[in-house]
Amino acid sequence: MKTLSTMILTAFTLAALSASTDISGKWEVEARFDDQNIEAGGFDCVVKQQGERLTGKCSDGTASLNGEIDGQMITWRVSNSEQPPVTTTFIGTLNRTGTTIEGRFNSGTRVGRFAAAKS
Repeated sequence: MKTLSTMILTAFTLAALSASTDISGKWEVEARFDDQNIEAGGFDCVVKQQGERLTGKCSDGTASLNGEIDGQMITWRVSNSEQPPVTTTFIGTLNRTGTTIEGRFNSGTRVGRFAAAKS
C-alpha cells in the first residue's frame, strides 16, 4: 500500500512532467469514425501551447484549433471555415514523451477514434 507521502510525491512528479511538456509544433492526425460507412482521414495541425491553453490551425489553415492540456489529458476543438462552423472535439491522452496522442472524437452525433503524432 502506498503511503500518503509516496502518493504526494508521485502527484508532484506527474505534475512536473506534464508542466514541462510543451506540445507546440506540427501534429499529423489520423481519424476514423466508428461507423465504417462514414469516411474519415488524416490532416495536419500546427499547435501553439501557452500554459494550459492550446491554439492553432489545421488542414493548411482552413480550420482553427483551440483547446486545453491538463496533465496528460488534451482536448482539441477544431472548427472549419463554414458558416456556421462545424466543430469536432478531440479528447485524448498524451504519452509521457509528448510525441503521440490517442483518444476519441465527436462531430455532432458521429464519433470515432484518433491518433496524432508530433512531426
